[in-house]
Formats: sequence, structure tokens, C-alpha cells
Amino acid sequence: MKDIVTYSLNADQINSDNYYKDIAEFAEEVILNGRSIIDSIIIDLKNYISLKDMETLRSDEEYLLEILTLGTLWKLYSDDAAELSELPKNIMKKLVDFRKHGGKVKGGADFIRGILATVFLFPNNNYKSNIKPSLKTFEKFLKWLSASGEFEEEVQRFDILKKYFFALSEEKLEQTFFNINSYALWFNIRSENLIGKYTVNVETFLKDEYPKHKFKEDVILCGRQRIEYHLNMTGAEIMNRSFRTDFLKTKIKKLLLPVCMRYNNEKNCKAQYTEDGYTCKDCIENCKVNKLSKMGKKYGFEVLIIPHGSSVFKEKKISYGEIGIVGVACVLNLMSGGWKARRFNLVPQCVILDYCGCKKHWSNKGIVTDININQLKQVLNSGGDSFTSSEF
Repeated sequence: MKDIVTYSLNADQINSDNYYKDIAEFAEEVILNGRSIIDSIIIDLKNYISLKDMETLRSDEEYLLEILTLGTLWKLYSDDAAELSELPKNIMKKLVDFRKHGGKVKGGADFIRGILATVFLFPNNNYKSNIKPSLKTFEKFLKWLSASGEFEEEVQRFDILKKYFFALSEEKLEQTFFNINSYALWFNIRSENLIGKYTVNVETFLKDEYPKHKFKEDVILCGRQRIEYHLNMTGAEIMNRSFRTDFLKTKIKKLLLPVCMRYNNEKNCKAQYTEDGYTCKDCIENCKVNKLSKMGKKYGFEVLIIPHGSSVFKEKKISYGEIGIVGVACVLNLMSGGWKARRFNLVPQCVILDYCGCKKHWSNKGIVTDININQLKQVLNSGGDSFTSSEF
């Protein structure tokens, strides 16, 4: 058995087929229950958006996911945000901006971020925040998320919700947050019961391995709680459904793979750099990236190795619906990656790594990761040319 660090979609099975059945059923339950708890909020929010002409209205499921995400993060981090003073908050936000320059600037910014994040942002590990919701506490909450550097896309998504909250009376805001918190609390309990078997190693990691990440730039990322894994698992399923029709209509499709799927290490991998990412050069036969690249050539989709998620998201003139991407990532990067892709007018789908193993965050030696090929075929298959042969 591979050295699974935090989660495993295989659980005690030989593959992750059962996971995809379980998450599909659970996502359906999350949507149905959300309609009974926060449907009135979604209706009111969409009316506000239409009135203010803020954006083209999206599906109810997209707004539901954003509200569930808000409720979950609020229960986790609003008490931490309330305790953070303005000076370190502003310094941390500046460092997040500096690291976007890359190179030595990024390295220096990350070094300082690791120290300051441990001292000033280090979150508690409970899901019991009782901070009273108000416009002031919500603003502090958003600033804490921004300062952490781990929730850039979430903060952007919450901008419309912030404007909506500002338009509510104090009484209605309190009732709205009560419903949102109720939904988040239900999700916490229910997700652990139904998909918790796939995240049983998270608590062990947080206890035994996480302390080693103090004063490092990934101190917030690696300290994410079990409920956040469940949120991203569910969110990925809901996102795939929301963007599915648009994805199938795209003429150009790209499969984006993380470097942790390579068989060879960085020194021995012969992949060639391109503007959009690295392309496989067939240096070793049993490399998963090599096999997926051959599959891509056969079925007409491009395969790229992406050293960092942000490298594929560049300022280009792309019309929405032109390019579809299938992002392969570990659980904690799923929703933010999907939201970022959508912000850059790419049509996202995702396939989750069966387990995480990158040397930078999760394993000292590094683990060669894998995905469920049946799930990938299902995501890519539009009903035209089926994947009839076994590429693996």
C-alpha cells in the first residue's frame, strides 16, 4: 500500500470507483437539502444581482456551493479573523501580492509569509466559531482569508455576497447567517458520515506531521481541516455538473496534470517547456503522464504538465466556451482551480488525484500519484468517439 498522506479515494478498495458513486449520491443530497435550508437566500440573492445588473445569472447550484463554502469557512475561521489586528493583516496581504511576481521575489515573500502566518494567522482546529455575524465581522473575515493567501478565488466569489449582505437589514442579515450556518453544520455532520472514510488520515496528519509545517509558507494549506476536504470533494462534483454542458460544447480540450504524476523526478523527466505548460516527450514507458499523453493524441485532447496551477491561467483573449480544461489536482486545490479557470473564461471539469503525494507539501520523499482512468474517460466522453480500448 502506498504511503497515503491525508486522503485516499481508494479507501480500502483496489480503486476509487466506489468513491465516485458515493460522491455523486452525496452531492445530490447536498443540493436537495440546500434547497430546503437556503433556497430563499438564493432567490433573494439572484433578485438582487438582477436588480443591480451585477453579472449574468448563474445556476442555483453554483450559488448554493458558494454559500455552503462561505458557511463552512465562516465556522472555521471567523473567530481567528476577529482576533487579527490590522497591521499584520495588511503586511500579509502585501506579501501575497509580492509573491505573484515569481522568482526570488516569490521565494523571499514566502519565507516571510511562513513566519508571519504561523505567528498571526495560525488557525485553531475547531468548527465552533460563535462570532456574531455583522458587516464589520464579515469584512474582517474576508481580510483574514485574503491575508492567508489560500483563498483568493473564494474571496472573489464572496464579493457579490458581501454587497448583498450590505443591502440587508441587521435583522435579515442575522437570519440569513443563521440559515447559512445551519446548512454548514448539517454538511459537517453528514459529510463525515457519508464520505468520511476517504479522509480518515487527515486527523493523523494534523497531529503527527502538520507541526513540521510551522513557519513554512504552506502552514495554512497543510493545516486545512477534514471538513474542507469534504467541501472540496462535494464542490468538485457540483462544479462538474454545473459546467458539464458547456464543457462538452468546447472545440478545444486540454488535460492539465500535476508534476506529482510523473514517474521520473524533475531532473530525469524530459518533458519540454511550452508557453502553456510542459509536454511529455515519452522518456519512460510506464509513466502515467506518458500514457495519458498518448491517449490524448488518440482522442484529440492536449495533455500538459503544470508545475503550478497558476501557470495555465494567463491573461489571454479567450471567449467563454472556446477551451475546456480537465484539471487534475489534489482535493484542497479543486474548487479554487475551477473558479480560477472560469474567471479566465475556460470551461472547467476536474478529476481528483486518488491520493496526494507532492514532495513540497505532503510527503518528504514524494509519491507518484494516480487518477481513476474510468472517471477521466467519463468526463471527456461526449457521446461521440467512445473510449473503447484500454489505454492503461
